[in-house]
Amino acid sequence: MFKLNSESSGQESSAHAEALFEAHRHEIFCKTDQLFARLMIVQWFAGILMALLISPHTWTGQTSQVHIHVWAAVFLGGAISLFPIWLTHAWPGAAITRYIIATAQMLMSALLIGLTGGRIETHFHVFVSLVILSFYRDWRVLIPATVVVGLDHFLRGIYWPFSVYGVLNASPWRTLEHATWVVFEDIFLVISCLRSIREMRSIANRTAELEVSERNFRETFEEAPIGMAVVGLDETFLHANARLCQLLGYSDEELAGLNTEEITFPDDIEEARQLAKSLLNGTKRYTGEKRYIQKNKDVLWASRTASVIRDKDDQPRHFLIMVEDITQRKKAATALQQAKDEAERANNAKSEFLSRMSHELRTPLNAILGFSQVLERQELPLVQRERVGHIYRAGQHLLSLINEVLEISRIETGRIQLSVEPVCMGDALSEVLDIIRPLASQRRMQIERNDFVSPETNILADRQRLKQVLLNILSNAVKYNCDGERIAVTVEQRTAHLRLSISDNGPGIPPDKRNRLFGAFDRLGAEVTGTQGTGLGLALSKRLTEAMGGKIGESQPDKGASFWVEFPIVASPRERLVSAGRPTLVPFAAPGREVKTLLYIEDNVSNLTLIEHLLGDEQSIKLISAMQGLLGLELASRHRPDAILLDLHLPDITGAEVLARLKADARTSTIPVIVLSADATKSQIDRLLAAGASDYLTKPLDVERFLKVIDQHLHARAPLVCATA
Repeated sequence: MFKLNSESSGQESSAHAEALFEAHRHEIFCKTDQLFARLMIVQWFAGILMALLISPHTWTGQTSQVHIHVWAAVFLGGAISLFPIWLTHAWPGAAITRYIIATAQMLMSALLIGLTGGRIETHFHVFVSLVILSFYRDWRVLIPATVVVGLDHFLRGIYWPFSVYGVLNASPWRTLEHATWVVFEDIFLVISCLRSIREMRSIANRTAELEVSERNFRETFEEAPIGMAVVGLDETFLHANARLCQLLGYSDEELAGLNTEEITFPDDIEEARQLAKSLLNGTKRYTGEKRYIQKNKDVLWASRTASVIRDKDDQPRHFLIMVEDITQRKKAATALQQAKDEAERANNAKSEFLSRMSHELRTPLNAILGFSQVLERQELPLVQRERVGHIYRAGQHLLSLINEVLEISRIETGRIQLSVEPVCMGDALSEVLDIIRPLASQRRMQIERNDFVSPETNILADRQRLKQVLLNILSNAVKYNCDGERIAVTVEQRTAHLRLSISDNGPGIPPDKRNRLFGAFDRLGAEVTGTQGTGLGLALSKRLTEAMGGKIGESQPDKGASFWVEFPIVASPRERLVSAGRPTLVPFAAPGREVKTLLYIEDNVSNLTLIEHLLGDEQSIKLISAMQGLLGLELASRHRPDAILLDLHLPDITGAEVLARLKADARTSTIPVIVLSADATKSQIDRLLAAGASDYLTKPLDVERFLKVIDQHLHARAPLVCATA
């Protein structure tokens, strides 16, 4: 577009330059025509005067009569002069006019030479006439003039040599000599005319460019969609365009003479003064926000760009300012901030609601899942064991739903915390397949694993979140595959990424529903098939994958479904460790156990009973409990337990306050405190760990992890530094 505009502007400038050139040349033609019209009148009367003075009479004996020269001066001179003079009025500037004038001027030279009897001085009239003809700046007029001079001298030199040379006999070489001097002068006059034409064209081109540039600037200035003004060095308005007048509510005449400070918001005046000084001291351009006072006293927020226009000596002449109205933007900004604050409040409210709901749902689930796990550890009849299994699986399903809703909420609000580090894809995949194979075997499905990369290949991901994504996809493959069919798991490298694909031979995904694949609570019609699910697995998997910097998608095979995830390949921790020469840590072997005291501060009887059942067979652990926070503080001070298990929601004071008091008391400050709560939000976990908690466990309990954490803090040992790996 810019190129087209430049070409258009260039063509316009060239056309305008040609028009200026032609107009200037026509003006020169007309003025020179008028010059010759006056000159011919003068020459005519001068010829008559010369004839009267030089030879007024001719004598025959005693009788005299008017000399033929006088009649020639009157009538021939008139015939030569009057027609060209008439042409200068009839067709001024026309080519025929100047060619006839050139011919007539040379004929007048011949007449004057004849009237003076061929005096050498009169011959100079020829050379002067040629010079005056060059005033036309058209070398072509010299051609007829030179031809007339040459023919005149040639013919009269042969037949009337006295009339042209003042002698009775003249050599032909004299005519040639005279013609040579005329041509010699013509050469320089032609050069002068051509040079003059070039100068005229150059002037026309520069003038056209300036006029086009000025017109473009004027049009740009006047028609610009933003306000523009030329301001004097004394900060007074010199000229403003229509848009600025519209923005400020003044006319151009009203603004002219006004000082910019008169319409500047008072708080912005000092900044504007400093800006003006900066521009005058050499700053090329400045863009910033400024407030103006409109004629109706309203405030106009503007984005203003200011610069200094300087002359050829780099001296400042005036300011040029451009003003864009941003009042509404300032108001999109205020409204946006309000909307952002409102959204933040809504997010906080949602997070608080989810936290409370998580707690309220996890607390009864703690008893359901906990006691079902306790019952599973006992010898039960087969029927009762199946019923307990149903209870446990139903509780796990509800827990999964709660967890997935919370996960999606955390991701959407940016509150999910990921530990993105090198993960061995082979190990993670093996763990997930070990979990999923029993489910697949119940439906006689075979899982085929195809690794086309080294099993030690590492990717950049969060290990637990990665396993969660893979479990979601594999679970779907098992759920929606046909009995007895196979599930293919393929690992392959694609440039710098590792792609894991999971394919099944089930009914697949209808083409018209593929765009809904990763929508929350959308099971794509599978809810009518009786297959259980929440409709959150793929939605959560997509959000988790992208949050870890990976990609997820579906390959749209002809049969079944094929989902894939892709993560960047990185060096393994062992590879980096070896290359860096860093030591590895190996724990001490655990010695014989002694009895340790564990204080559990919890107000929920079901939770207390669950922990009592879990630790009832542990002879090396003495469990004491308190159902209130203040009582727990008293027992901690009295018994000095080896570890404290602390719930956060207590009837008298909060668990956070209990933790703070424990850490503030010198008698209990070194006791490890393990928080056990139904509040599983990351911000809460981080806050409590920062406040001094040694660990944080969430409800419902993962029994194995619970026992491991309790054992770790009751029987802690320091690590040993050994040889370099």
